[in-house]
This record gives sequence, structure tokens and C-alpha cells, in this order.
Amino acid sequence: MGQEQGAIAAMFDAFPQQISMGGPGSLLLAQKPGWYALHGQPLPEANVILLFEPEAIAVLAGTPAAPLAPGQAISPVYAQAGSDELAVPTGVLFLRVRQGERAKDHRAALEQAGCRIASLPDHAPEAAWLRASSGRIADALGCLDRLRDLPGVESIEPQLLRRRAHR
Repeated sequence: MGQEQGAIAAMFDAFPQQISMGGPGSLLLAQKPGWYALHGQPLPEANVILLFEPEAIAVLAGTPAAPLAPGQAISPVYAQAGSDELAVPTGVLFLRVRQGERAKDHRAALEQAGCRIASLPDHAPEAAWLRASSGRIADALGCLDRLRDLPGVESIEPQLLRRRAHR
């Protein structure tokens, strides 16, 4: 592994190598070598493979070439084994607690696990959108297992952006 590849790999060491989506028998996504996501403005104009404009995220092949601008971050890109469908973590998690409970009543436990409630959907009191307390994408993904183990948590999923599929 070259020095540049080693530096990029080290940048992604804080991210989980794999993300489990769902419960038992869940979908497993792994870091996709040779790809990265640039989060934040300014977005590059050339060599973009996928662009998520509202979220200000660009997916690129290779390795980052320039220093990051203030407010930018880089994350790995994930894919299911044998698939070329890329998935980009946003740093946002979707939580659902047991029916009859309210997500906001779990605030202290969520904060203890390293996350904060970013928003509560009006139509679903048992749900919440979370972010890592640090604001870092890697930390949000690192919270997944801790959050799954909390009493009352039914499900926790990272928000992943993918190419739009037409049916």
C-alpha cells in the first residue's frame, strides 16, 4: 500500500469496516476501497460519480487530492458484497423505540451512548433522527451497536444515500 493510500486508509480507520442494516439476517455493507465521499461545500465540479446536491455530498473515485475546505469532511463509501451500488453515510441515524413509548423520553440514555436528538417527527412519537454528539459521521456510525443495546430500542439505522433507482 502506497503512502497516499495508507493516509486515506488511516482517515477511514475511525469508520466501521462494515455496517449492519436491519435485524437478524440483516443486510451487511462494507467499505468500498477506491471510493470516497466529500461532504460539504464547495463541491467538486469534475470527476464526480454521484452528486447529492441538497445534502452537499459528492462521491468520487480514487483518493482525495487537495486539503479540505473549512466545514468539509470525508467519509468512506459502502456497498453490499458483490454489488456496485454505492451507499454514502450522512451522519444521521433513525431511531425507533417500542410502540407506546416516546423517543424523547430516552434522551438521557441516547446522550450517554454518544448521540443527541436532532429532530422528532410529529407523526411518530416513537421515532427520532439522531446525530453524534460530536457531529462527526464516524462517531454516529460508531454509536449504532451501543444504541441497539439500549432498553426499549426497536431499531436504529444509519441514513445512507444511494443512486436513485427508477422502477
